[in-house]
Amino acid sequence: MHPDIVLTQPLTAPVRGMAAAREEFRRIWRLLPDLRVQVDRWRGDSEMVFIELRPRAHVTRDLIEWPAIDRIVLRDGKAIERMTYFDPLPLLPAILKHPSLWRRWCISGAARPWRTGHRIADYTGQANATEN
Repeated sequence: MHPDIVLTQPLTAPVRGMAAAREEFRRIWRLLPDLRVQVDRWRGDSEMVFIELRPRAHVTRDLIEWPAIDRIVLRDGKAIERMTYFDPLPLLPAILKHPSLWRRWCISGAARPWRTGHRIADYTGQANATEN
């Protein structure tokens, strides 16, 4: 990843910079410690890559899986911007169904859908553009 990486996905605020990206991945793995991703297909060139994938993890005994697409913008061969598209609705009932996960969800930092901080620029590929 590029040092100025911007990561954007549902349920979380945009993440800017390498240190923030590392912390965001730690939060996700605190919530879903056995998270694995199956890559189904990808296409790209030297400027942009699209990856069709299926994350999966156990929520207590239930295995949940959801389709996702990553759009990765490259600069000098490194990811400068990653936008993940997926429907978070399958995840929320799985978490809410298991009260034993609620505390882990809260302390993971992932439990903040009301504070996403997303802007239109995050969805239009303009995340690194100067704001007015």
